[in-house]
Amino acid sequence: MRLGWLKRSIESVPPIPSPDPGLEQYTTPAELALSIAGHALHSGLLQGSTVADLGAGTCRLAAALLLLGAGRVVAVDADPRLAPICLDALERLGVGGRLAYIISRVTGHRGPLAPCSVDLVASNPPFGVHRRGADWEVLLHALEAARLRVYAILKSGNIDYHRRAAARMGYRVRLLESRPFPIPASMRHHVSRIRRVMVDVVLFEREGGCTG
Repeated sequence: MRLGWLKRSIESVPPIPSPDPGLEQYTTPAELALSIAGHALHSGLLQGSTVADLGAGTCRLAAALLLLGAGRVVAVDADPRLAPICLDALERLGVGGRLAYIISRVTGHRGPLAPCSVDLVASNPPFGVHRRGADWEVLLHALEAARLRVYAILKSGNIDYHRRAAARMGYRVRLLESRPFPIPASMRHHVSRIRRVMVDVVLFEREGGCTG
């Protein structure tokens, strides 16, 4: 598949409409979704795998993962408005039959996925700006659900904390890249047309076997 076609396909998935500041809803850029899916593909872990997209929104990450070869993606988001947008967009891309969408909150160790129930998790969780620790409420469930790896888009500057917290759950942490994350003016408190926040793309890998 050509990179340009993949990027256009993911960009055809609509952005999150009227984002909720309390949920810190930010649409994942196509390039970033492709970067994560491409890393999983080249690591030999994506083809035919079962993947969860936590905080899926309208499913740009899920789209990238399915287009690059994931066998099945379970998308999870708390906002019921977004499920039909995701399902319609992925049907148009021809991958809707390999997607399941679960409307559910993820808080700490509570969520819809059983321990060790998916091969990989990819997530663009809340950045934890409006509510401290909101990112780790999602990450805790992700780290329990994944058998092998968790990819996460996290606000830059906290990598040492992520390493310490993940080590307690048997994971080691790699910083894959840091890049600006564009946030269009879509919330009342935004004053600039596009604001760019630095994010880290972080890979959590299990050091031992899955115990779930």
